Amino acid sequence: MKLLNLNIYMKIDNNEKIIQYINENSFDIVTFQESMRALDDSVFPMYNSSNIIKNNILYKNSFFGPLYVSDKFIKNGIVTRDFGGFVEQGNELITNYNIVSATNHFIHNDYGLFINTDNFRVNDHGRAFTDVLLDLDGELLQIINIHGIWNENKLGDLRTINQINSLLLKVRDDIPSIVVGDFNLLPNSLSISIVNRRMKNLIEEYNIKNTRYGTENMICDYVFVNNKIKVNDFRVVDSDISDHLPIILDFDIIKKNY
Repeated sequence: MKLLNLNIYMKIDNNEKIIQYINENSFDIVTFQESMRALDDSVFPMYNSSNIIKNNILYKNSFFGPLYVSDKFIKNGIVTRDFGGFVEQGNELITNYNIVSATNHFIHNDYGLFINTDNFRVNDHGRAFTDVLLDLDGELLQIINIHGIWNENKLGDLRTINQINSLLLKVRDDIPSIVVGDFNLLPNSLSISIVNRRMKNLIEEYNIKNTRYGTENMICDYVFVNNKIKVNDFRVVDSDISDHLPIILDFDIIKKNY
């Protein structure tokens, strides 16, 4: 079984590249951060990645967890980005497996209108993680997908510690569980070390040095698994389809009578 995780980067028109990459590979589960979902027909296509990608790949089930809604970004009174209409940005899971349950949990601010970006580096926008339960032919699998709080030095703060603690409260130990996403945190941050105490950090386990395209030694994307996941292979692919690199987990679930 193969999972692809990718922050698809809302600032470039890369829908076709992502569609091609998914169609050329065989993934059972795809998780995105910065997925964009148009609410108006007038939205420019590059900001409708959720619908455009799903309409061009062969998957039947998905769950989208929005972080905010916006039609433009304004900084210092100047429009810096025009979406062409209202869009939601968020985390998304796509699969052919049946979704048993799916929830969106806010961990910083609330869902709401995000237009003025003057104080983004201080206040950020709403941040959340999705908690999805899949039915894998009678076996349950939990996938948690997060795009974490922005912090300038990527070492975290009290907000990111609270974020991690909230997430870990939802992680299940009785069934196979995988946590993926762009945490906006470096490996040596206290927040990541808290997750390491509970789950296996595959970025650390496989000695990954970079998860960002065009950089070196920059890690902010992670995959964590509990002890009911058997890892067959794990890799970060050097690809220009986004400003983040595709992360691929090949795994099996350890079947037991829970």
